[in-house]
Amino acid sequence: MHRRSLLAAALGAAPLAAAWGQDYPSRPVRVIVGFPPGGGTDLVARPMAQGAQLALGQSLVIDNKGGANGSVGLEAVAKSAPDGYTIGHVNSSVVLTNPLLYRNFPVNVERDLAPVCTVADSAVVLAIPADLPAKDLREFVALARSKPGELHFGSGGLGSVDHLSFEVLRRQTGVDLMHVPYRGGGPALNDMLGGRVQLMISSYGMYKGQVDAGRLRIVAILGRKRHPALPEVPTAIEQGWPDLVVQSWQGVVAPAGTPAAILDRLEGAYRQALAVPETSKLLESLGYFPVFRGRGEMAILMREETAKWAAIIGELNIRLD
Repeated sequence: MHRRSLLAAALGAAPLAAAWGQDYPSRPVRVIVGFPPGGGTDLVARPMAQGAQLALGQSLVIDNKGGANGSVGLEAVAKSAPDGYTIGHVNSSVVLTNPLLYRNFPVNVERDLAPVCTVADSAVVLAIPADLPAKDLREFVALARSKPGELHFGSGGLGSVDHLSFEVLRRQTGVDLMHVPYRGGGPALNDMLGGRVQLMISSYGMYKGQVDAGRLRIVAILGRKRHPALPEVPTAIEQGWPDLVVQSWQGVVAPAGTPAAILDRLEGAYRQALAVPETSKLLESLGYFPVFRGRGEMAILMREETAKWAAIIGELNIRLD
């Protein structure tokens, strides 16, 4: 009798899950962004939520919960009910490198969260002052090698994505630059404009205004292809470093235990949103590649990237409080 009851329950579960997906959503969905309004993650989250709500037929409301480099917002998502009415828009550092860096990270990403999709890859670029005598990455590497320890690299902080990207660059090219960690990318950028920093690495959107004004030069893209907004800037691969690739992306997660039918609805809604040409063009104008990966592909990406960054962080022996 017990086995018959379990079988009946199992047979009834699939129609119930499908019904959840059909009825969902019946009220607004909260999208938690772990950063303040106006930042890079927020600027992508908003148009994507607007597009997804058209497909879902309900409002998607952005809820900015900044703090601890995105960890406060991520914890709020992880502790929410797994019913699809609270999801998170995250960047890759929040779910990949932060758990490896912080001793008391509040979320076990694999256990507490369910991937939904990715929507954008960042165009990670190398920026230098426009008056520095280097037109591309080859010339910058030659300049740095001729002045070992004299040039300065500015990052947004120890263990930040830009710092870790610099470590990838250093290993690939052998450059010897003095690393200067700042409390955020803004102060580092100010010092580069003031001539005290000669290299920064981050998403193109951070530098676009200064590039347009002629104050900064982009010498390489750390991706597999050129960006439409920078058609004249070659990748590091094109300049002779085939393994000099840094992936940084944004995507959507839900609390673990969210029914598969609801995850499918969310994945489909974001897929439709990114398929709108105006949305893709907007993301490109902000310095992103519109890239959709479904939840299965996103899960694989997260596992592979976590292993890559774990090796680098372990070698550097960085642990943060």
